[in-house]
Amino acid sequence: MKKLIEKYDGKKYTLKEYLPVIFLFILLIGFAIYTVIKKGDFVEIYLSTSFDEMVVDIFEEKGNTYLLLTNRNNRYRLENSRNYDYKPPFLYDFLKENDRVIKNKCSDTIYIERDSKKYHFLIGSTSYNRKGKSQDFIQKYLNERAIMNERNDCD
Repeated sequence: MKKLIEKYDGKKYTLKEYLPVIFLFILLIGFAIYTVIKKGDFVEIYLSTSFDEMVVDIFEEKGNTYLLLTNRNNRYRLENSRNYDYKPPFLYDFLKENDRVIKNKCSDTIYIERDSKKYHFLIGSTSYNRKGKSQDFIQKYLNERAIMNERNDCD
């Protein structure tokens, strides 16, 4: 009958074998710290929020866009927004530093001015102007956006 338990062969692992694991661990911790510092403090955008400023910095995490605007200390957090009339359709990919960003009070739309052209995105809409989807589907998702429900502070 064979033994089920094998003897310890006495091999000792050196630091050299652990270096890839240590570097990966340090890299993950560094990335987490970078994300927290880069995102910093942010403000949720409510329906009553208004601004008309230039973009200083853009940061994206988990589909949300964090904008640092001129004359602001904190970033604004915009939910995942897309407009399929533009290339690229994602707000984060579309925005550039020095774009003028406008949000009017009691509006769910972000206007972007670049090179004397105006573009717009509906905050939190991932199906705006999407081809191949029914109007009922699009309307359902437009009505479920957080800015129109949980953060609607306009009368």
